[in-house]
Parts: sequence; structure tokens; C-alpha cells
Amino acid sequence: MGPYRDLVEFLLKPESYPEKPSSVVHLETHISHVFVAGPVVYKIKKPVDFGFLDFTTLAKRRFYCREEVLLNSRLAGDTYLGVVPLYRKGDAYAFRRSKGAAVAEYAVKMKRIPEEKLLSHLIGEGKLLYGALAEVGKVLARFHFDAAIHRGGPYGGIEAVHTNTEENFDQIEPYRGITIDERFFTRLVSSTRLFLEERKDVVRARKESGFVREVHGDLHTQHVCLTNPVIIFDCIEFNRRFRISDVLEDVAFLFMDLEYRGRFDLSAAASQAYFAYFPESRSDDLLLFYKAYRAVVRGKIEGFTADGLKGDQAGREAAIRRARDYYGLAQHYIEHSRAPFNPVVLMGLSGSGKSTIAEGLLPGAVVLRSDEVRKREAGVPAGAHVYVDYGSGLYDPAMSIRTYRAMTQEAVAAAAKGKRVVVDAAFLSSALRQEFYESCGREGLNPFFIWCSAGEHILRRRVMRRMADGRDVSDAHLAVLEGQLRTREEPDDLPSFRVLKVDTGDDEPETIRRALRLFL
Repeated sequence: MGPYRDLVEFLLKPESYPEKPSSVVHLETHISHVFVAGPVVYKIKKPVDFGFLDFTTLAKRRFYCREEVLLNSRLAGDTYLGVVPLYRKGDAYAFRRSKGAAVAEYAVKMKRIPEEKLLSHLIGEGKLLYGALAEVGKVLARFHFDAAIHRGGPYGGIEAVHTNTEENFDQIEPYRGITIDERFFTRLVSSTRLFLEERKDVVRARKESGFVREVHGDLHTQHVCLTNPVIIFDCIEFNRRFRISDVLEDVAFLFMDLEYRGRFDLSAAASQAYFAYFPESRSDDLLLFYKAYRAVVRGKIEGFTADGLKGDQAGREAAIRRARDYYGLAQHYIEHSRAPFNPVVLMGLSGSGKSTIAEGLLPGAVVLRSDEVRKREAGVPAGAHVYVDYGSGLYDPAMSIRTYRAMTQEAVAAAAKGKRVVVDAAFLSSALRQEFYESCGREGLNPFFIWCSAGEHILRRRVMRRMADGRDVSDAHLAVLEGQLRTREEPDDLPSFRVLKVDTGDDEPETIRRALRLFL
């Protein structure tokens, strides 16, 4: 491995590159080294053999570099620029060949992807995006429609699906009670086997009908860039078994990843566009099965990640938490997907728009607003304003706990009776959120949380405008908002797939409500 380390050191130096970048950013995965060198990116494959991939010889690395460029040209346009040889003479490496130099390695050369336009990044910023995801759905449907069909061979049929799921169970079994709940593991195994037994003829028929195709294999939000046109990159090049599957298994990965991030609205937008273009591929039961399968695979991988971080307690705990969230999403697909989300909680800082969005979100729903519940509990008329310092008087911690408990009990009781419930409350503390979430869990409910946010200047302007108007029940003023900004706790304590984070600063409330109604 000495020469390989020397090559990495060479590629870390800006002066090594023909582009002469001012700096080089190095990223490493378990199978490759990536070097971001100004406007271009070079990627070399590690000489590793993991069974499912084998890059141990230079000839194999050259082959898979070429495969990577060729296959990604299907969805990434001219992003992939080609395969570049790297030469070595003695102890020196170079991009240009000199007399006596030999090819030491091959690199995939790409245009730099604008990270600020990655779908994963934009979701993290709370962007609405459902128009853009409709375009992604169309792009994927056209790609799948035109992809090479595989009616024969070992991939994508019932035997392959059965092999993959059983392999998952064997690999997950040691993590029972760590990343996956014991009861759910048992339920997962039995429900998967039952589904495949009952639907085996459907799966076989889909392969015979041409729905098993050579697709992307690794569709998730970090591989989608919302440029114009959309770029979808980094497909599976190293193993045909992972790249040849039912088109639903491929697109299910993206839908699952969106939903893992709480973006059921984006999944719904992409799904509607996809099946509008490629309706004959639709099978709702099979799509749900593949979403659960993809969530389980991601949970399994996070368990492996946790094992590799035994010396890093914080990193290990974070990986375990992600694994549990993936398995929680799989459980949601199996146990709750047919039921609507209920209650729906709009939460966030004063001025974040949660009350405006909650109003009329679900016509006919019971709407519970913490400002009204607080005044009712205190015997204060709903129309009377009580402006006090942050955390004092009617808004001191004891009264807040009393308010939220009363509101939680009322929301859970109404939802348990089958009524649609919308809750409008700040929920800025983890303890209050957890009490609400656990109360829902005890009743077998299916809650969903929408975290509303906006720039601080927007929050201040909205609070001042509301105070000047005086008709709203809220008593929040600027000092209260400043206190909230100092003490708020982000909703990372909740399962990721149950929290949609939306920036309310750019879009009209009705636009946001329309997006939410795509799935609520």
C-alpha cells in the first residue's frame, strides 16, 4: 500500500493538477478517494475486495472507471468527463506521460457538482421544492422507460428478492436489541416472507413483462442535483446485481430517502409525476414493500457503521440513532402506512408561520392552539392579552407544563376517537415534544410534526406586525422571541421521518398548505 499512499499524497497537492486549483478538498469513502480540485473532481478507486465489488487489480479499476463514466452519462449529461490515466516514474507521479513512465492508476474526471443545489442540502434548508421534485419524477420515469430490459438472467426476479431479504435478516440478527427492536425484527421477518410468498407470481410476472431493467441502483437525495437540467449521478457501476432490478425497487430508494427526511410531500410530488409518465409500472403494494426493504438496508448499513466507530462514542451513538430511525420508518410502512398521520403538529418559534399554516390545513379537523389552551387553563379570556417577560407569569415553566399536558391529553383523546387533529404550539423543548410523542405512542397513533422556521429578521417583523394588529390570541412580543431564540432545542429528539422542516420565509402559506396536503 506504500505506492498507493504516495499517490494520495500527490493528489492532495494543488500544484499536481493541470487545472492548478488554489486548493484541494479530499473526501474518502470505504471504496474510493475523491479530490475536489477547483472546478473539477478526480476520483480513484481503492484496491479493495468486499465480495460485492473487486477493485484489486489495475485492469479492474480501469474497467470500472470506464463503466462509471458510461453508466452515469445516462442521467448526468456531460458531468462525467472521462477516465484519466495517472503515471509513475520512479517515486514521482504525474498527469502527463513522460519517457519511461508507466500507468500507475486511473481516475474518473468529473465537473464539480454544485453542492448548494444538492437535494439533500436543500431539504436541510427547509426548501419547499415540490415543483422541482415533480421534474425529478418525470426524469426518472423517462430513464426507467428507456432502460435496457432484463427478462432473463438471475437479477430482479423473485429468487433474487428472496435472497436479498434473507441476507438482510442474517446480517441484522446480531443487532437485535441494539439498532432494531426485538419485536419488530420478528414482525419484519414474518411479514416479508409472507408478502413474498403471496406475491411471488406478481414479482415473476413483472420480470416477464419487462419491468426489471438496468437502472441506477443508488438513488438517494445526495445523488440528485437540482440544476437545470437535473443531474442524477453516482450510480452503481461495480455490481450488476445491485443495478439490475425492478424499476420500483430503484425509485423506492429515493422515495424512502425523502420520507426518512420527513419529506413525504416531496415523495408524493415525485411519485405522482413518475406514475403519470410510466403508469403501467405502478404497483402500490410492491412499491411499499420496496420502500420498507430499502429502509432496512440503510438501517443495516448504519449498524455496520456503528461497529466501525467503537472508539468514537458520539459517532457510534449517532449511527445507532440513524439505524433506529430507518427501522422505525420500515415499521411505519408495515404498520401505519395505510392510516393518515394524526395528530399533525405545527411547531416553531413565534412568527414562524405555524398558526397561519395550521388554519385551514385540514378542513374539519380539531385545531388545538396552545395560546388558547393556556388562557383557558389560567381562566383568562381568550381575547385578553397578557404581555409578560419571557418565562414569567402566565408563561412560566410550571404553567407551560400544565398547558402542554392539557393540550396533549385533549389531542390524543380526540385522535384516538378517529377525529383529525391539528396542534399549533411552539414545542421548543425536547421534554415537551417527547411527552406528546410518547402519549401518542401509547394510544397507537401516527403523529407527524412540522417544524416551521424563517430568518430572524422575518420572525421579528411578523411578531411586530401581529402585536400592532392586536387581533391574534398570541401574547408573544420581541423579548419573548429573543428568549425563544436563545433557548430553543431543535427537534432532533423525534424520529427523523416524523419531522418535516420547512422554511416559511419564501413561500405563501397556501402554497405550503398545498404541499402538505399532498400527503396529510
